[in-house]
Amino acid sequence: MLQEIFLASREQFLRMAYVVLRNREDAEDALQDALISAYKHLRSFEGRTALKTWFTRVVLNAALMIRRRRKSTHIEFVTESSSGDEFSKIARIADKRPSPEKQYAATETFEFAKALIDGLGPGLRQAFTMTYVDENRAKEAGAKLGVNMTTFKSRLFRARKELVDEARAAVDVRSVSR
Repeated sequence: MLQEIFLASREQFLRMAYVVLRNREDAEDALQDALISAYKHLRSFEGRTALKTWFTRVVLNAALMIRRRRKSTHIEFVTESSSGDEFSKIARIADKRPSPEKQYAATETFEFAKALIDGLGPGLRQAFTMTYVDENRAKEAGAKLGVNMTTFKSRLFRARKELVDEARAAVDVRSVSR
């Protein structure tokens, strides 16, 4: 089956490797390396994608490995119109990393939550951080603090309530000041 896909789509795979490497001989080497690698790892193919898609990724990885071995620091950008069909599909895969705006928002949210937690009284802050940061169970955390479970749960309840109230008040102030 892999051989049939390889033979039917050899030119596409070669074009894709060429787009990465910009050298016909290296592209053919990448294709050969990919075929060997695919045969070696065929048993690990889980079937979550089509076999052709999986092999396309193997070819792309082989081409990238050859490019890395060259130790070239020059990166050449290729426009979608000049690239092969398969490469353009791969190039359109969305980046899973969060955008800079989302990263900043996450940092800002973390700092906001930390400031709220730091504003709690020592007993409430300990109960909250032992439960939600250190991930202790109420019984364990209460024992570490030397208080019974009822007292610990009461502190935890009060800490959560105080945090929610403070967060709501802060959000209301922010929305009014805008």
